[in-house]
Amino acid sequence: MSLHKYLVILLPLIIWSCKDQEKSSYLEEIEVMTLKLDSLETVSKNQNTDSIPRIVLTIEETIHKVKKNYIADTIDLKIATMMNKYKDAKKSLSSNTGNLAKAKDAIPEVKEKLKDLKHDIENGVGDREKYEQYINFEKSKIEEIEEILNYYIKTSTKYINQFRTAHPKVTNFADSLERENAK
Repeated sequence: MSLHKYLVILLPLIIWSCKDQEKSSYLEEIEVMTLKLDSLETVSKNQNTDSIPRIVLTIEETIHKVKKNYIADTIDLKIATMMNKYKDAKKSLSSNTGNLAKAKDAIPEVKEKLKDLKHDIENGVGDREKYEQYINFEKSKIEEIEEILNYYIKTSTKYINQFRTAHPKVTNFADSLERENAK
């Protein structure tokens, strides 16, 4: 009978202890995810987006100058390839800015969801059996934000470098066409 009394007392304590450990584990995961979001937010805010519209405008102006002064005859394959890369840089940089905006918009939304989830877990609110599922869902959102942000940085770097390589050559070509037509 004495053993039965101990089991009656110990069993709820063991279950409560496990639930408390689970709760602590969930809260730690939320803290780690919040720190990750803070880091992603810092990275997104440190992106120099001011230069991209200027680069796109410069490309448009230079292409216009080439079109205005180019007389359809034949064009050197190297120049044609360079012009295509130049145009690709404009197109890619223009469309890629949406990725940064997408990441910047998603970060506060996920932060808010994590804050709500943390509150629910701390207070034992909602469907406790689904806490892990909710945490995994928010983790996947954070991974998606990170992928989008990494893609934005990689793509922007690639096409800004492509612009920097091609721009002097395309500008020289446009200027030479303009000089020839001025004669």
